Amino acid sequence: MEANGRNKVLGATLLLLMMLVSQSLPSGSLAAQAAPAGGRPKLVLLIVAQELTLSGMNRFADKFGSGGLRFLSDSGANFSACKFDTASAQSASGNATIVTGAHPWAHGIVADQWFDRRKGKSISCVADDGSQLVGANAGGASSKFLQGTTIGDQMKLASNGRSKVFSIGVADSQALLLGGRLANLALWFDDRTGNFVTGSQYAHDLPSWAKAFNELRQAEKYSGKPWQRLLPENQYGSATRDDYQYERALPGDGKLFPHVISSPMPGGGAYSTLAATPMANQMVLELARDAFEKENLGTHADADYLAVGLSAGGKLIDYFGPNSQEAQDLLLRMDQGISGLLTAIDQKVGLNNCLIIFTADSGASPIPEFAKERGLEAGRIDPKSFKTFLDSTLDNRLGQADWIESFDPPHVYLNFKAIDDNKYRQPDVETLAAKVAHNIPGVSEVITSAQLYANTVPNGPASDAVRKSYYWGRSGELFIIPKPGYVFSTENTGTANGSPYTYDTQVPLLIYGAGIQSGHYQAAVSPADIAPTIAGLLGIESPSLCEGKALTPALSPLYGPSKARVADAPVPSP
Repeated sequence: MEANGRNKVLGATLLLLMMLVSQSLPSGSLAAQAAPAGGRPKLVLLIVAQELTLSGMNRFADKFGSGGLRFLSDSGANFSACKFDTASAQSASGNATIVTGAHPWAHGIVADQWFDRRKGKSISCVADDGSQLVGANAGGASSKFLQGTTIGDQMKLASNGRSKVFSIGVADSQALLLGGRLANLALWFDDRTGNFVTGSQYAHDLPSWAKAFNELRQAEKYSGKPWQRLLPENQYGSATRDDYQYERALPGDGKLFPHVISSPMPGGGAYSTLAATPMANQMVLELARDAFEKENLGTHADADYLAVGLSAGGKLIDYFGPNSQEAQDLLLRMDQGISGLLTAIDQKVGLNNCLIIFTADSGASPIPEFAKERGLEAGRIDPKSFKTFLDSTLDNRLGQADWIESFDPPHVYLNFKAIDDNKYRQPDVETLAAKVAHNIPGVSEVITSAQLYANTVPNGPASDAVRKSYYWGRSGELFIIPKPGYVFSTENTGTANGSPYTYDTQVPLLIYGAGIQSGHYQAAVSPADIAPTIAGLLGIESPSLCEGKALTPALSPLYGPSKARVADAPVPSP
């Protein structure tokens, strides 16, 4: 056979083989998907859990399925030394840090709530009297307190508004902060109506797919029904026993499985207890899938963004602790839900066309009694008793007055009027109050605003963390740091978070997708590094206040080998 004939036969054979291989691949499999142009992701998927410790995730990881967190860990970049550089690891400040790349001293979200002197009361970090809920008849919330831009905002600015940016969460604060100011939509669970709602900051009506989801009345489907373990009880050996005495029972329920979701949380809506269970996270993941599919995210010329806030763990961990069977079941169900969302995205867009980040907005302290049983120093600081003792002691030293306006841990707010009326200097009152507070059992350090203003904070393990956590006008005059193992809690069961220690600040960080080199990385990094990493991979500016740095060890080459230069044609003369 002549060479030309052999080439034709060989070409036909190769073409046939290529057709057979392509037909044998699932339409949405990774192998069947073409790499994105320039290696840049078409969809950024940010998944943020609440109060998830690194040790807790590793402790229960052997029960994960193959397509969720295990897949992200094994196939992506796993950063085992990711830690917030702040002194009060709370959910809201953590979410703000993740999307701005900045710390509270810049982005302004110092805590989940703080004392507002003009209103004379504590307010939520997303409180906004000028906003209205859309999807429910009530006052709304917004991201107006968040300073600077978020990574979603930067995607909007870089694309002249073409990028689609959506954020969906259980809690309003998580959905609003992860979405930012310029998002197309932020949706969160309203525990009064059982619906997902938004604020007038984004829209005056819900999209049809969100309305259709609300019409399913998913909250009613779960309410009053038993929450059973996902696996047989003998698969929960890494957790504490089911009847551990220092757990706190859910309202209207006991400490044992199965849990029945019936009574609301104190001060909460009819569905407030449901919002603290794995079913709330599952609803968020299902709605996120609807948003992805109905908005055709990841199929546009400009990259899209979808943030998923899984904040059911906040209340649940506070009640049962991070070592409980409830905490394990929450994580196992979260893993299943994430796997389902990734499957849907893979089938339509291809995961290699995406950038997927999984992390947490804070860790969680073990139940203090759990730590004490193991020989560690631990305990509780009751905020009400703390405030009363501090105020009464100042009465004895300075005269009768309401010296303390509020204690929203870790912030103590002094009464400026009382100080002025009694003709004292504020720095002197701060110094005296700090000495008194320092002698309260369980208190490790007390930093004053005068020390911060004069840059005279004593050197210590948390000094820099306190500076990065303090925002003038929102933080208090005293910053209280508890001893390791101590939590601020009015209860004698359960736990709380919000300290500078690793159990509160060290969180998982898994990154998978376009431009990411898989591997296990042990270098010290921060959640503040997430936003600049996304920005670098997209080729856009980092958020305006960004302090973090791109996670360069995990970034793979985007463009391949360099190409030879081709000279441009001469510019014609005018």
